[in-house]
Amino acid sequence: MMKKSLLILTILISSFYLQGQNQLPKREFRAAWIATVTNLDWPTTVNLSTDVQKSQLVSLLDMLKSVNMNAAVFQIRSECDAMYESPYDPWSFWLTGQQGKAPSPYYDPLSFAVEEAHKRGIELHAWFNPYRVTRTVGSYGQDSKHVSQKHPEWVLRVNNLQFLDPGIPMVREYVRDVVMDVVNRYDIDGIHFDDYFYPYEGITNQDDASWAAYNRGFNNRSDWRRDNVNLLLKMINDSLQIVRPEVKFGMSPFGIWKSGTPSGIVGLSAYHDIYCDAIAWLHERSIDYLTPQCYWPFGGGQDYKSLTNWWADSVAANERHFYPGQALYRQVNWGVNEMPNQIRHNRGNDKILGSVMFRALNLKDNPKGFTDSLKTNLYKYVSIPPVMEWKGTEAPNAPINLRLERIASTAVTGLVWDKPEVAADGDSGRFYVVYLSDDQNFGEEIISNSANIAELTGKTSFIPENKTGHTGEYYFTVTALDRNNNESSTSNVVELTAPSTPLLAYPGNEELNQKDTTLLTWNYAQYASSYTLQVAKDSLFNTIFISKENLQDSTYKLTGMFGQEKYYWRISAKNIVGQSEYSDTWSFTTGFPIATTLVYPPNQTVNVPEYPEFKWNSVKNADSYRLQVVKSVISWSDNLIILDVKDILDTTYTNPEQFKLGEYYSWRVMAGNDYGYSSPSPIFKFQINTVSGIDEEGFNLPVAYNLYQNYPNPFNPVTQITFDIPEDGFTSLKIFNSLGQQVGQLINKNLTAGKYSFEFNANNLPTGIYIYSLNSNNNRFTKKMVLIK
Repeated sequence: MMKKSLLILTILISSFYLQGQNQLPKREFRAAWIATVTNLDWPTTVNLSTDVQKSQLVSLLDMLKSVNMNAAVFQIRSECDAMYESPYDPWSFWLTGQQGKAPSPYYDPLSFAVEEAHKRGIELHAWFNPYRVTRTVGSYGQDSKHVSQKHPEWVLRVNNLQFLDPGIPMVREYVRDVVMDVVNRYDIDGIHFDDYFYPYEGITNQDDASWAAYNRGFNNRSDWRRDNVNLLLKMINDSLQIVRPEVKFGMSPFGIWKSGTPSGIVGLSAYHDIYCDAIAWLHERSIDYLTPQCYWPFGGGQDYKSLTNWWADSVAANERHFYPGQALYRQVNWGVNEMPNQIRHNRGNDKILGSVMFRALNLKDNPKGFTDSLKTNLYKYVSIPPVMEWKGTEAPNAPINLRLERIASTAVTGLVWDKPEVAADGDSGRFYVVYLSDDQNFGEEIISNSANIAELTGKTSFIPENKTGHTGEYYFTVTALDRNNNESSTSNVVELTAPSTPLLAYPGNEELNQKDTTLLTWNYAQYASSYTLQVAKDSLFNTIFISKENLQDSTYKLTGMFGQEKYYWRISAKNIVGQSEYSDTWSFTTGFPIATTLVYPPNQTVNVPEYPEFKWNSVKNADSYRLQVVKSVISWSDNLIILDVKDILDTTYTNPEQFKLGEYYSWRVMAGNDYGYSSPSPIFKFQINTVSGIDEEGFNLPVAYNLYQNYPNPFNPVTQITFDIPEDGFTSLKIFNSLGQQVGQLINKNLTAGKYSFEFNANNLPTGIYIYSLNSNNNRFTKKMVLIK
């Protein structure tokens, strides 16, 4: 009996141990760089519209949120330019395609990024390149406001790279002022510098003038160069402590401090080659966190394990945070387990407190399934950035009055709370942590486990989601995080239960004469997080017309219905606890006409007169008709409509203007009355006075681009090449040999839509494989053919 008890105890102890080993960290810095230079991550190209730029940035932040990252390192200054409104630097070329040109319509990308990141509970660290002026001289024009134009005497050049001379005191003051301007005007969480100090390309005597004028008594120029960088960092850190000490200052140097340190590490030396002395920054406490770019795998002369362990010891010895930079962009060429194992290694060293991945957009590519592994395993649960003890450890007050109530401007229930009172240190709630548990007491064992975190947010409301796979009762509490991520005690506790069943409101049951756009309306259901709408053509819902889930309003604009038909609809409410019963089923009948049918010109007709008389059949309950014509036969697009005539009282219409000779058109008609228009008639296609490259029997208008196999093939020496083009446009047909050299051209001009065939004579060409290439309206097709003589 005792042996059995000991065995059970051993199993329990092992279970608890394994549970602790597998528990994901509640505190971990998880970040990604968002690079803007050369449009690496954002925006994806220059001169996009403001709406597209915003949409792309939101998409990137949503992607970080989806893998439970909690910080974004956003590049706002790459070449002494600005991704924000700056009094010092011009707008970035990489934003608008012209340096100095503001986005239009105007917005401030940094302000927008900060706001959107904070909504998602993501810190925003502003990433600066302190010295780089131009990556490639002459790649684009400099604005008159650019420092290279205002102070050319500050600029050094090595090969095609231009950079500010770190040895000039005025340069250091200028860079400090640029940084502090951002700190003072934007609600950023951190300042971040990368590895571009003195150039990787090497520097010889380019800084002779500043060395002579400002050597400060140094006899060794290398020491002086390193000290120039050190002075800049100290100046910025000193300014931060005066103005906004809560802002974090991070540096991301090259991953090797000195070749040979630690033992076995070889490669470029940041200390000797680009004059970066990260150990000096740590000794001086000039920075808050260090992110060396450890962009290598395990093993070899740049072993990830050796490097990160050495850096971790060095940083921890100086009481600062270490978050290694990881090469997400290289995972596509690494083994599937390389990046996951690097994260596991990081977590196995308590001096490594997170990491930063280069780059954000690579997450979208899911290299070797790595993004999926973050979502389902490594970053499965929310994590909070670690506290920096030297910035203060006083916890904020707890959020007040947690409750379940209807979220403004929606028809759903959410958790809502009030901001906490300001703490003794003057700080308050910055972000909020929402906990979910089946235990309403929320003891330390629950709060300390990241598996119980439902959300990290910058808002004071949250529509409950079950991101953790929770089952059982649904109790919630909320804590506050201050700017240093100190966590408050918990708020009061609320319980969420299943939602009530919604009640339908409009249109009333069995109502007639509904319009072609009908606003279905129902009453708010208590505790609903979303609604599911079903509309069917039968009362048993066997023939579903539409089914919409995750609706958060109490209305839905229904379109696309058929005229004079009866529809049935119902609603259910849902939250993470469960789903309500469906509401009572109501019905309504549409009042607009049924669709008409077309008569003339018949479908696929050629040689139609230039002034065609359009004819269609009359339908019951129609008061008028609407005729639409597009200049296309490939697909219908409202953007291509050239004729749109409403309120036609008859079933015929003749356009007073001539249709263009030889062109192809499509047409349709809708019947209308006071309740709207019917669905469109089937689309008919026709051509005005047939013109084609090939004689056709009847209507043979192409509906797609096609390049056919030549005939005969193989051939000697003559063959026919045939193709279809469905729209007018500039078209070329060229012949190439197997080396890619052009050896012939059969057509290179504007063609009207149609089917074409051209003879190719290879009398002067040797036996071999040839390629023929069709390019029409930027649509390119190629095929191979064989010449045998």
